[in-house]
Amino acid sequence: MKNISRFLLLLATIAAVCVGCNAGDDAPEYQYQSRLVKQAFLNSEITIYDGKEIEIQGIGFVVGDKVIFRTAEGDYTATITYVEDTSAIFLAPDMPQGVYTLYIGRGEKTQKVANITVWTTLSVEIPEKDGCSLRGIVYTQVKDATSGEEVQMTNVGVEGVWVSDGVNFTQTDENGYYWLESDKRFGYVFVCLPSGYLPATGSNAVPGFWKAVSIDPHLSEQCNFELKASDTTDHQVFFATDLHLANRSVGDNAINDLTMFREGFIKDSKALAEIYGSNTFLVTMGDLTWDAHWYKTSFMPEQYVKEMKDYPLVTFNGMGNHDNNPYVQGDNLGSKIYRTTIAPTYYSFDLGNVHYIILDDIEWINTNGTNGFVGERNYYERVDDTQLAWLQEDLSHVADKNNPVVVCSHSQLYANWNANRNPTKYLQNADKVLDCFNGFSNVHFMTGHAHYNMTMELRDNVIEHNVGAICETWWQSSAASMLDGRGINRDGTPAGYSVFEFKGGDLKWYYKSIGFDKSLQFRAYDMNNVLQTAKRWDTYLSKQTEQERENDGVDYKDLDDNVIYINVWDYDSKWKIEVWEDGTPLTVTRTFDRDPLHTLTTDLPLAKSGNLVASNASTKTPHMWMVTTKEDDTDISIKVTNRFGEEFTHEMTGRKKRNSFEISTYIK
Repeated sequence: MKNISRFLLLLATIAAVCVGCNAGDDAPEYQYQSRLVKQAFLNSEITIYDGKEIEIQGIGFVVGDKVIFRTAEGDYTATITYVEDTSAIFLAPDMPQGVYTLYIGRGEKTQKVANITVWTTLSVEIPEKDGCSLRGIVYTQVKDATSGEEVQMTNVGVEGVWVSDGVNFTQTDENGYYWLESDKRFGYVFVCLPSGYLPATGSNAVPGFWKAVSIDPHLSEQCNFELKASDTTDHQVFFATDLHLANRSVGDNAINDLTMFREGFIKDSKALAEIYGSNTFLVTMGDLTWDAHWYKTSFMPEQYVKEMKDYPLVTFNGMGNHDNNPYVQGDNLGSKIYRTTIAPTYYSFDLGNVHYIILDDIEWINTNGTNGFVGERNYYERVDDTQLAWLQEDLSHVADKNNPVVVCSHSQLYANWNANRNPTKYLQNADKVLDCFNGFSNVHFMTGHAHYNMTMELRDNVIEHNVGAICETWWQSSAASMLDGRGINRDGTPAGYSVFEFKGGDLKWYYKSIGFDKSLQFRAYDMNNVLQTAKRWDTYLSKQTEQERENDGVDYKDLDDNVIYINVWDYDSKWKIEVWEDGTPLTVTRTFDRDPLHTLTTDLPLAKSGNLVASNASTKTPHMWMVTTKEDDTDISIKVTNRFGEEFTHEMTGRKKRNSFEISTYIK
């Protein structure tokens, strides 16, 4: 009874958002009490074939009710054939794929449910097997060589594809058929996309490599997957994290976060993707939405999917702590809306020679959360045992352990925000996760969560890239300084994303700052000018508590004259920083201090408005470097060389003529 009650509670939460949330102006308005079916819900994207058994959620169905898929061209209607307390079954009608408005009909009455995208799949009946609650075919279309000049396509099963429900695995046979023993605890099944293929169904925002299934482990269901051949040997991936979309106005300037997102990341990444051309993909690492605002602004996972529906890149999404339902407690319930709308919480796929793994390292607790009330939104940062077992099994399927493996999760495994610059364990069971990759030679972890940029060499075979946030300082930086989406993370890293370029198994990467050319890999600050301005901002920042600023509010008070700071946000041990004063080389040393541009653009306006808190204040960073010049008016040349031998330069001239630190000098 407890599980049933929890499920009903979740349905109520889902229905509060999904029922009527897509209603158009032409739809009749219904009061809750007058609905034919309460808490009606069907996934926003479904894959069908004629006669497929489909489960629709809701309370109050009766046998004989109609399920109507409506377009301007006409209706496609199915009949409810079986009813349980919280769901019903109907057989999919013969209908083309497309976008439909879903209605429930009973006699002369109709009730609008939502807009549904329907994808059609191969109509082939796979025989049932005892103990297997899931079955299906993984297939692709190939040209029929016997068809002569007219091109004909034939459906062919794909052999050897791994299929999983997040617990168990099975592999397709010579016909492309699979059977899977599943208790359906997560409510989905997915293919581990093999190299040489991409999903043929679904949208770019929700690729069709997975299917939602019923929660009844005794119901035998068929889920088919269509793939399309695609050579991804050479490819690019954009890794983006911490979008924090909520459709809310930010700061005194009241700039909407969606506007900043569209004008910033969307515009920038689309332009870069056009330069790369084909075989460019997006991977997100969580916090796509913002749980605290789910029910305030009605922006939830479904709205994220709508926001990304026209994005040109196939997107593989990962889940963050802020993508959990704040009205429910427990990890399974917390992630339910996400995993029935966007993607499984963890899965794997191959592109070219690279094996990608999406992990969920947030265990949702949400103390005191209940229907209608946001809980404490607390959580553990760890990979649970079920997922660890799945990960080990998934990795056992990787034939060549010298090929690259890229693992994406929300919370960072390690952090290096300390004066010693030594990575320290952050994820509770980081060592257990890393141990799973013993024997692999080239592993990269892509993480987020910190709103900070760190590249850390954790083991001989493992590098972690903790990527700066798309929303920088929770959109506060862009909003406070009116920087058109070009905000700054707390460590001074511009809002941006990481780019991986694969040529076969060879990899190069860089951090791409939003609104700037890829050549922007560092910023240099003449601290003489910074100190002139710092004296004025101390009036406000000295009022902040030690907790908020981790000092007495007075920045750089012990700094000598003629110092230049160089913030190299994607630095690792194979980078080189060189500085010359009038042609004479200077000694460059590493320091641990704040980025002055973030202080000016974010801390200062927030302090003036009384909204500066510890979570958005500037923080010290170990990827800061310093030199001391002999004079205050000499010309300075800076060259930064990354691990791939690419050089980035900056000339600092006319230093003494400036007596203040201006944003326009650094943001153009």
